[in-house]
Amino acid sequence: MSDEGFSRAVGKTPVKLDSPGDNQLIDVVVPLPIYRALTYVLSVDTLFPSKGSRVLVPVGRRNMVGVAWGTPAKKPPSVDLKRVKRILDQRPLLPESLISFLEWTSSYYFYPIGQVMAEALPPGLLSARNRRISQISNGLPRSRDCRPEFLPWSTEVPLHLTREQEEVVNAICDALTTSSYHPILMHGVTGSGKTEVYLRAAEACVRQTRGVLVLVPEIAMTTQAVGWFVGRFGEEVTVLHSGLTEAQRRNQWFRIREGKSRIVVGTRSAIFAPLSDIGLIVVDEEHDPSYKQSEKFRYQARDMALLRGRMSDATVILGSATPSVSSFRNTLTGKYQLITMGKRVAGRSLPEVVVVDRRKKEEKDQDHKLESARPGWLSKELKEATRDTLERGEQVLLFLNRRGFATYVFCPDCGHVFRCPHCEVTLTWHRGDRRIKSEKDGVLRCHYCGLESAALPVCPQCMGQAVKAFGYGTERIAADLEEIFPGARIARLDRDTVRVRKHMEEIILDFRKRRLDILVGTQMVTKGHDFPGLTLVGILCADLSLNFPEYHATERTFQLLAQVAGRAGRGERPGRVIIQTWLPDHYVLDCANTHDFKAFYEKESEFRKALGYPPFGRLINLRFSGRKKARVCDTTGNVARLARKLAKGIKSTGGFQVEVLGPAPAPRAKIKDRYRWQILLKSTSLSDLRAVCSGLLSRKADMIPSSVRMEVDVDPYSLL
Repeated sequence: MSDEGFSRAVGKTPVKLDSPGDNQLIDVVVPLPIYRALTYVLSVDTLFPSKGSRVLVPVGRRNMVGVAWGTPAKKPPSVDLKRVKRILDQRPLLPESLISFLEWTSSYYFYPIGQVMAEALPPGLLSARNRRISQISNGLPRSRDCRPEFLPWSTEVPLHLTREQEEVVNAICDALTTSSYHPILMHGVTGSGKTEVYLRAAEACVRQTRGVLVLVPEIAMTTQAVGWFVGRFGEEVTVLHSGLTEAQRRNQWFRIREGKSRIVVGTRSAIFAPLSDIGLIVVDEEHDPSYKQSEKFRYQARDMALLRGRMSDATVILGSATPSVSSFRNTLTGKYQLITMGKRVAGRSLPEVVVVDRRKKEEKDQDHKLESARPGWLSKELKEATRDTLERGEQVLLFLNRRGFATYVFCPDCGHVFRCPHCEVTLTWHRGDRRIKSEKDGVLRCHYCGLESAALPVCPQCMGQAVKAFGYGTERIAADLEEIFPGARIARLDRDTVRVRKHMEEIILDFRKRRLDILVGTQMVTKGHDFPGLTLVGILCADLSLNFPEYHATERTFQLLAQVAGRAGRGERPGRVIIQTWLPDHYVLDCANTHDFKAFYEKESEFRKALGYPPFGRLINLRFSGRKKARVCDTTGNVARLARKLAKGIKSTGGFQVEVLGPAPAPRAKIKDRYRWQILLKSTSLSDLRAVCSGLLSRKADMIPSSVRMEVDVDPYSLL
């Protein structure tokens, strides 16, 4: 149904606008994919609800819970309107400042305001589902006191800060005293004590009776972050992330709304926390791609933190050992203040980095034959270093950003590769219980749609039974390590092992408490964890992410390498990092080897500037998907032609132009039985870019059939 159709929404007992003296008009936002509020009638004897209060309204043939949005800006045409059925809240559910923030966010990301509201509110407060209406319409959902339990990580307060820490804390406190918007990029090497700086800054902000919002990139990091803040601030801390139950999320959300907590720690969705007076926002590991939501409402929480800080007159700290290229450039142009911490606490040195050239050479092949017990993924240098580290009673972390036992399965008789029938990707072999030795056990699994089939099956093409698996993931690494080091205590940290948040917390805590000897993990292990007993880090395939078809592939590779290397040597003993690679001469490896971020930035910015990619240009990605390939292709082509026409019609005073790249199939051209095509809009002028996108969306109903879905991704991170 079109926006206009929803706005009219004829009901069973319509009210004519010709008798305005007996009724009031009210706009209501509902959680549906429409870009405007719906107009309803409110009886004149009913107290007009404040903006941000929830109301029960009819939409089509069903009831929905929406949010009152004030009086209409314009008088609607003379049509029949429905009545508001019930006012659910006596006072606004959201602070006025947060409502303004959500409105701006909806406009910037071209995402319907009702669905933005649904994203911002905890589950059970706003819904379009009939099964929830009966619960919501009788008031706020009631649940027992189910506040999640958070254990303090440490209650000790360092008596002395390093000189660098003192300087940084003083600079942040000076910014806080101004009570104005002040963005800061804190570039501190791994182990330099950024967490203690965050704690001191939060303490200064709380003394000013203002709120603190701390964002971390993933749920895996909340255990440690919450532990530090609970240890310092106790009951003052609340947590918001999707790993909590619905009741727990509501409990935490209302503690914030009612002013019982002024410190919020959470993942990207915590940017919508109902804090009424924010004085400090911290975005830890600001470079992390997890801050960008990859589906539906595709917002970037780091950028939204800066916006909310501006709207709240707050100090915003972006902290990282490997800042994003965009953030670092903003310090060079004067948009952010740059403060640096170049030394580790307690005078500890950065870990020694050793690069192992994995390119096949004759002498290396002969050496490997002499040591047949060593698997192909493990170099001689890393094996010896692991053995020596374990003998000293120290810990080892091995990083490979690929899960499963084997990355693909094929038939050597006819060459058939086992692929997902619903997605154009290969199936990954998950062997399951690592104690099972038979290769016939386990499943083949698609990491996109979740399809599972028996492993290793008979080839469907030639009926051959010699099916083989190739490649390796974290599951195989852990299994091989159990055979090579039978006495070692080994665990994995990846998406397969941490489906339950409690299990993830147990693994992290066990490794920190030195109840594990070797931890094998994906990018989860790179994110700010502090393991004092860890002295050896092995990066098994350093150039894996360099092969992705993304403009920022080298940036992401450098960040991963530097971050995982930074886990080593954070305790009393020095650390060592062994990087296995087939591209030892790549500049990313050189910069990671010397911990030289500035050298990497200078090299990377040259390529970005020449090609007009962020931060020297702006992007909007339009993705189209549908079950019929031809229809998706035709629709995308029509939209691309209109986009080029609109781009030519823009008269920009700065001489800018909008490039329309595509249409083209997405690199992952089919996911969950939906074919995917995309159009990339690129320009150095954001206003011109948005003008083209707005023009396309205004014609969306006429150009895009109901069987094709169009998604807008402003400032995309991934183009896959």
